[in-house]
Amino acid sequence: MSGSRLSRRQLLQAGGAGALGLYGLGALGGCTVERPIDKPESTAAIKPEIDGDILIYNWAQYMDPDIKKRFSEKYGVEVNEVNFDNLEAMVTKLRAGGRYDVIWPSTEYAYRLQQEGLLHRFDRDKLKNADGISAFYDGGWWDPDNEYTVPYAYYTTGIAWRNDLVSGMTGSWNDLTNPDGAGKMFILDDFQEAIGEANLINGWDLNTADPNQLDVSKDTLLHQKEFARGISTNSTQNLVNGTAVIHQAWNGDIVNVRNQVDNPEDFSYETCKEGVPVGSDLMCIPITARSPGTALMFMDWIIQPDNAAQNVMWNGYPQPVDGGKEAFASLVKDEPSIDVKLEALGDGGMEYRLDNPDDRALWNQVWTEVKAT
Repeated sequence: MSGSRLSRRQLLQAGGAGALGLYGLGALGGCTVERPIDKPESTAAIKPEIDGDILIYNWAQYMDPDIKKRFSEKYGVEVNEVNFDNLEAMVTKLRAGGRYDVIWPSTEYAYRLQQEGLLHRFDRDKLKNADGISAFYDGGWWDPDNEYTVPYAYYTTGIAWRNDLVSGMTGSWNDLTNPDGAGKMFILDDFQEAIGEANLINGWDLNTADPNQLDVSKDTLLHQKEFARGISTNSTQNLVNGTAVIHQAWNGDIVNVRNQVDNPEDFSYETCKEGVPVGSDLMCIPITARSPGTALMFMDWIIQPDNAAQNVMWNGYPQPVDGGKEAFASLVKDEPSIDVKLEALGDGGMEYRLDNPDDRALWNQVWTEVKAT
């Protein structure tokens, strides 16, 4: 689920602001003001064709840099990248007119962006590698006609820890308060992941919007903060450099950690018995893209079987396409805890989905209060 790459969810890296400046986006690095977006007059489906350099807006180091490099060399275009640290920040930038060519939203966020008219439409069947996409991603609730999204990866959320320093892990979300990790535990800086695990501890529905239940979950998070060193999406980096010995994390993070350390056997990952949140990251083309044709070709390049396999071995997350599926199966043989089945997603699965804006506002309020306390 984001090198060795530092994390699937990592802060904007040094140099990102410079790349933004090249695209006239430097002012967006601070306070962002939403403004009317200049949308193209034509609503025709875009076609895969080289029409310029691209700027991708992704989770930090969620993709093998070699894949970008080889695309650039093959087609004679630049692939520049900047990163977001959470999906709300990404949406805010798009609403403010940010000019990105490919973005990586979850299913819920892709649906919201499409409903707001912020995504380009395309014919996914015209991609050379479309036939290799898993059937699960055909006609999903977030994109019923397969015209706005291409699947990138799917993931579980659980807990990663140093098994040489921490004992007594029980396969529960309560392990975040294991005394062995006191002062070296991190909660993910993601309002859905944080509130979600607290909801599961308390026996609530993952996506509950009941104010009374969310109040209890807020208290749970405040109790966890007493054991925490911080709130961060830099899970891989924090584990590698020893800042964390327990970290709420995504399944791919443990692969990345082990790729970077001399003692990979000392790092473990667990999913939790109260419930396992799962999700998918997709690739989309914003309506403000400067080079939508190149963007579509790049998305096709990413799901090419050999590129998908290379990417999975690099970042540790399953890609639901030919090549990616087989590569992830080889990783799971050595580390069963990172496995995630496509059947776990969608209806009946534990996916975050807050369709009601009032519910999202309530969750954001709870998270703001937790972080401020």
